[in-house]
Amino acid sequence: MLSLLRRHISPSSSELRQWTPQIVEALLGMPAWMRLDAAEAKRLARYMQVQRIAAGTVFIRQDDPTRVDGLLLLLDGDVGVERSVTPSSDGLVVSLARPGALLGEMGLLNDAPPSASCVANSDVVVALLRREALAQVVRERPLIGAKLALGIASRLAEKLRTTSSKLSTLSQVTAAMHPSLETPRRAPPH
Repeated sequence: MLSLLRRHISPSSSELRQWTPQIVEALLGMPAWMRLDAAEAKRLARYMQVQRIAAGTVFIRQDDPTRVDGLLLLLDGDVGVERSVTPSSDGLVVSLARPGALLGEMGLLNDAPPSASCVANSDVVVALLRREALAQVVRERPLIGAKLALGIASRLAEKLRTTSSKLSTLSQVTAAMHPSLETPRRAPPH
């Protein structure tokens, strides 16, 4: 992701002050049983870099072997999250990310290639928290690091719940359309 960001994003750390209120608001909205307070969110914002992404840019590519180097907090604009079944197939939009969304957090946690592509549907502004900055937060502000980790885990749990629900619905629709695909029921024991 880092190489993609370098190619497609024009960094502007001077914009950080301008965007700090939006960063703080988005961080305060993170679901978790232990939320950041306003002072902690403001401190965390100082570790981030504001970046602009032009409309139409694919700034995260599914299965890109480039090391994922941070997470993005969407501040402005809309992002299409796409998955391709095969490398040669077109991506299917699986969700739309709006301001407040985290992007790239799974790769940050497990150091795996992105499981989806992200395309800027409009001009986009993000706050980037690089891996090194996250490590610095954990060293210097362990409580903030722990709360951020809980917020990320909560978001991932929410995504997993939504995906499970969608798969259940898809399974029901598929079974209704093709009754022969239903799983056979076991005969009762004699």
